[in-house]
Amino acid sequence: MNRPMELDAARLLARVAEQIPAALRMNVIVIGSIATAWQFRDVSGTASVATKDIDLLLRPSVDAVANAETLGNQLMKQGWQPQFPNGRQPGKPDIPEDQLPVLRLTPPRDDGLWFVELLAEPPPGQTARKHWTRFHTEFGDFVLPSFRFMRVAVHGADETEFGLRVARPARMALAHLLEHAEPDRTPISSLRSQPRFLKDVGRAISLWWLARQQSTVADSQWLLEWGETIEGIFPGSRTELAAAAHRGLMSVADYLRDTHAIAINGVLAPHQTTLEAWRRAYSGLLELIQRWAEM
Repeated sequence: MNRPMELDAARLLARVAEQIPAALRMNVIVIGSIATAWQFRDVSGTASVATKDIDLLLRPSVDAVANAETLGNQLMKQGWQPQFPNGRQPGKPDIPEDQLPVLRLTPPRDDGLWFVELLAEPPPGQTARKHWTRFHTEFGDFVLPSFRFMRVAVHGADETEFGLRVARPARMALAHLLEHAEPDRTPISSLRSQPRFLKDVGRAISLWWLARQQSTVADSQWLLEWGETIEGIFPGSRTELAAAAHRGLMSVADYLRDTHAIAINGVLAPHQTTLEAWRRAYSGLLELIQRWAEM
């Protein structure tokens, strides 16, 4: 597996924030690897992470298309270049959504080392795993993907000194587990065609391992955040969603070696967590979900 170059999350957050109009910054939430590196920068003494993509979620869902059009047009006018890894090009209005590319933009002068990708907050009531929404730019049409549990991931996101908000680890982890209560087995070409659920559920385990390194009271903090999040988004559904999170975590029970290999080439690259420690993190997260279900 080829490991991406390690990038500094603080530098990237600052640079991206500078390019986003001030009026839009509070509607942009950073998720994924960069958010993880930023939130756990005190664990390793660095905000570096092995990744190439910076996921920017646009919210609220009702304004996501307008915000994507504004931001996409501005960045491309400033020299950011669209990337088309699957060969799909921006389309005309008559091209179906499922044939359009997502908008990935590489900044000028960085030799393609990293890119931003635009996502949308899912609308209330989205039940499909992924939904595509068309938006227009001066360079053609693109689509915004929205994932059904992404509202969980960005709930109560932290503000930063850069003017962007960054998702919190406990909520990102819960979103991954809920998303894969029925595992997504779509192959990921960058991971030698391994299915997506291995990467995403493995990310939840990584977040838990990092949280335990950061704080001895991570368990009570995560339980509190999970409770607040579910009550705020899906009130009265704790028992049902705790069972779904349990199924999501159990989906990788027979693949811990594979998920560990993915993690130490990604968000855990600065730590090189051992497989034994990874197994303990898995067991600890399973116990935490069981505690949550019994509350």
